[in-house]
Parts: sequence; C-alpha cells; structure tokens
Amino acid sequence: MSSQVSPGVVIKERDLSNAVVVGASSITGAFASSFRTGPVGKIVNISSERELIDVFGAPAEANASDWLVASEFLRYGGRLAVVRATSGVLNATASGTGALVASKEDFDAGATTEKFAARYAGADGNNLRVVIVDRGADYTVTKNAHGWSVGGTYTDGNGTAHEIVSKTTNTADIIQNGAVAPTATGGATVAAFDWNSQAIGSTGLTNKAIAPRPGTSAFASERYLSYDEVHVAVIDESNNTVVERQTYLSKLSDGKTSEGGSSYWKDAVNEFNNYIYAGAALSAAELSTQGENSGSAAASYGATAGAPVELARILPTAGGALSGGTDDYAYTAGEIQTAYNEFLDTEQTTVDFVLMGGSMAGEADTKTKAGAVAGVANSRKDCVAFISPYNGNQIATSGGSAIPPTTQLTNTVDFFNTIGSSSYVVFDSGIKYTYDRFNDKYRYIGCNGDVAGTCVSTSSILDDWFSPAGMSRGGIQNVVKLAFNPNKAQRDELYTNRINPIVSMPGSGPVLFGDKTALASPSAFDRINVRRLFLNVEKRAKALAEGVLFEQNDYTTRSNFNASISSYLSEVQARRGVTDFLVVCDESNNTPEVIDRNEFVAELFLKPTRSINYVTVTVTATRTGVSFSEVVGR
Repeated sequence: MSSQVSPGVVIKERDLSNAVVVGASSITGAFASSFRTGPVGKIVNISSERELIDVFGAPAEANASDWLVASEFLRYGGRLAVVRATSGVLNATASGTGALVASKEDFDAGATTEKFAARYAGADGNNLRVVIVDRGADYTVTKNAHGWSVGGTYTDGNGTAHEIVSKTTNTADIIQNGAVAPTATGGATVAAFDWNSQAIGSTGLTNKAIAPRPGTSAFASERYLSYDEVHVAVIDESNNTVVERQTYLSKLSDGKTSEGGSSYWKDAVNEFNNYIYAGAALSAAELSTQGENSGSAAASYGATAGAPVELARILPTAGGALSGGTDDYAYTAGEIQTAYNEFLDTEQTTVDFVLMGGSMAGEADTKTKAGAVAGVANSRKDCVAFISPYNGNQIATSGGSAIPPTTQLTNTVDFFNTIGSSSYVVFDSGIKYTYDRFNDKYRYIGCNGDVAGTCVSTSSILDDWFSPAGMSRGGIQNVVKLAFNPNKAQRDELYTNRINPIVSMPGSGPVLFGDKTALASPSAFDRINVRRLFLNVEKRAKALAEGVLFEQNDYTTRSNFNASISSYLSEVQARRGVTDFLVVCDESNNTPEVIDRNEFVAELFLKPTRSINYVTVTVTATRTGVSFSEVVGR
C-alpha cells in the first residue's frame, strides 16, 4: 500500500548484490603434516606452492608423500590452511642443546632462555651463524710475545691504558679501543684498525659483506651518546651466504627510529628476522668494558654536548653458530590427530575441505589418521573431508610381488569399512604414481588432494553444487599411472561401499568416476554436489543471520532477512543449484512465545538438483514402413 496521500512518484532501492556466489579463490583446504621448517602447531594460510616452500620448506624423502598431496591440491586452485605437527623436532640454539620454540607466541611466553635460537625447528637451523657487527676497535697494536689477554690493558707511551678487546694471533696484533690513538712503546707498532677486512668466523666473509661500518644514530646523538649502532646478520654456513641482514639497529633498549618505532636490535630481530630469535642478555665477556654498558638512554650518564658517552661495544664473540636442531618427520598417530584438532574451532578458522594427505607407515595408524580427518569435518559440519586408501592396500612393499587387482579391491573396501557413515566425508580409490621433482624420483601418493582439487576447479568453472566427477570436470592431473585401475565390476563394488572410483580410460586419462559422500543410507546428501550446495547456502544464511543478532524481532527485520536470503536462493536457482525453494520467516514460526524467548526463527526448504549417475539409452530398430507414432505413441 502506498504511503503517499496525493499523486506522486516514489523511488525505492532494493539490494540484490548479496546474491553473489563465493568463487573458488576463497576455498580453503585444511592440511597437517611434518615439515622441514616453519612454525609448529600453528595454522598458517598458504596460497601457492611457492609459498608452501618458502614457509615449510621443500619436501624431504620422509615427508614427500604428504607434501605432494598438498602441492597437488594447490595445482587446482584455492588455498591451504597448514599445521606443522608437533613431533620430536627441536630448534637449533646457541648453546647447542636444542629447544622447541613452536612459534613466535611461544617464544614471547618464554619457551627458551637461550641467547639465540633458530626461528624454526629442524636440522636446517644447524647451518646458521648469528653475527652481531659493532663498530669494533679503532686501532691495532702489534707487539711480539706480549702475553696479553682480552680484557686486559695496554699502557702506551703516554701512560694511557687502552682496553684489549681481541687478539688476532697468540703473539701479536692486539686490537684495541680508544678515542685517541695510542702511542707506541716497548717496540710496539700502532695502526688504524681495518674494519672492513675483519673475518667472520670461518665463513670466508668479512664485515664489508654485511654493511658499511655502523656509527651513531640520531636518537643516541640527541642524548649525547655515541656508537650505539650495530648490524645483525644471519649466515648460512652450508654455503657461506648472508641470508638475512638487519642494519643500523641500536644497542639502546629504548632506542627509536625516526618514525617512532623501536630500533633496539633485539626487538628488531624478534619481530622481523626470518631465521632467529634473540633471547637471553649478552654476557659481560661479550661486551667491551670500555664505555657505558647500560642498555637504556634514560640512564643517567652525566653526558654533555662536549663529552658524549661512548657505549660499550659488542664483541664478535657475542654471535656464533647454532646447533642442536633436529628433524622428525615420522609423526605418530596421536601427534597428527593433535595437529588436525587445531581446525576444530569454527570461529578461529574457516575451512571448506580437510585433506588426509599421505599414508602412514602402517594401516592401523593410517586408519587413525583418516578417522582424525573425518572427525574434523563431522565436528565442524561446515566442510568436507577427503580420504584416500592406505598405500599398502594397493602397492607391494619393496621387493614384494605385485598385489592382484582382486586383492587391491578387497583391501580398499576393508580399509574404508571401518570409517563411519557421514555426508561430510568423501572416499576415493585412487593412489597415483607421480614424479617428485624435488627428490628426482617417482612415487605413489593418495589422490585425496586431487579429488578435493576437482571440487575447487568445478566451483571455479561453474558452482559448488555441480558434481566434480566425470569426463568434463573430474580429470586427475599429473598422473603417470594408477596403482589400482578398477574395471566395471570392481567399480560397482567400490560404489556400493561408498568409495568413488578413480579410473583411467582410453582416450580420457584418469578421472574421478563417482560423486558419492560416505553416507551409508540413501539420501539427497549421499552426493557431493548436494552436500556442497547445502554447505554453501548454510554459510550464506549464517552470515545473514549474524547481521540479525540484537536487532528487533519484528516484521521489518524478518522481512529484510527473508528478502536477502530469497535473493541469494534465486541466484542459486538461476544457476541450477535448486529447482525450487521456500523461505519461511514470519509470524507463523516467530510466535509471541518465540519472540519472548529472544529467539529468531527462519526455515529454508530446498529442492536440490541431482547429478546423473546412471544413464540408460535404448536403441530400437524398426521396419522401414513403420510409423514412429505407432511405436512410441507420439
């Protein structure tokens, strides 16, 4: 009914933009495994294979069967949420004892008291050397057979004592600090210190490979302090390469950059360095005794503009090599289950798929892993888990005879029979033989990443509610051969046991040849496309319902919600997701009693479109003179 009293025109807007269907680029698969490097027990979002390598390292022989499943999924598009399982790994440390520092949060919480620790657990940290480059000495004094030691003093010809900060040989070349050049005495020779050519351990590198000689920051100079700047570098001693450098940092704990951020070297290392953490304070033996050792500019130095206080210099011995890091790719069934449990909280992370990855060493542990993967999807009820059979069910162990196809079939069916009925889980029969370019060999891996990948590519090409199976959309990539290529009778057996066959047919290549979920009872939800349709609609309905929270439960709110979800479902219907739908959100289900309980009720009724699984084509021969209307009645 018009709200106008006299004739006129009213312009109204209606927002149907909320009907936009989410694309494949936002589809995320959950994945857990052991890795070469990267944070432990923490979800990290990965968008490409290159990023997977950068964060978690390239695959080693021991974890390639898992790693390649994740890589294959990324090949189809979408993203990954990855957790590195907590196994027996340790971070390399300055003391060489090793310690587990799982993530930055754990370091901040005091996971280690080490002076330096590798940022990520694993044996790769044993290649790292930490270098703190200070201004160093100003002069060298050379005197044979002097018998001096670091920390002692050299008294020059004027009677002035200069601190001995290091010795280049046992008998000569004592390097000293001093604002004023010492005068030689007792046969000694004095020369300016060649900072650039000072060697860094046995790496073959010198100071000039890091950066120009540090000096005094503006922050220190304004407070009548000098020589607060240092460089921090990390060298990979496996190839003697500087892998990270942070330059012109400050020894002052309250130092600031010109933009107001912290310039303190430890803060910078712990916040931005990709390779190390800096923990415990440097020892007195790692600092020059000449100068003020306080790390704060706020301390009272009694400095004046005419006599700035020189800060104590950090000696080259303050850095050093890290060791004690260990790898452990052989996670246990309990450890991998704990890793997948990171995905259980629906409010902390959004995932669409859960990937099983590769098989474990034994069938029993592989079943436990598969159960953990299925458990995530069954608990969340907003994603789908993808599970492949145990490799040993289809592939003979080294030196063993080939497993006959009939045994492969029986083994595969028996493996999945122990996993409960669920429409949130998808089984496949596929183990593919593929090339591992990182280790230069061919290996067998499960196809669960590929099956999930076909769902991603289907959503990219069409929508979530189309079947990912068949010749058009079910192609499996990067396959040399299948360990088990089921024939028609074997496919029948697999399908009746909720297992989607992966089959290689002449002229088509390997394809996913089924679209069942693991639901045992007949239902609309025993098909992947229907399950994904409902997940899609439920996520959209949830987002709209969250906007209703704390609004008035009246006609306006209900009408707006009804219009919003109806516009979305109209778009789904236009894109062949449903044949019909009904939204009920009015006084009939939001009764006074419901309203008084501060509740809001909406009901969605959908008629999902179904995929074609069985095709019957009848070809009939007739006599030349027969009318087709007599044969078919039309």
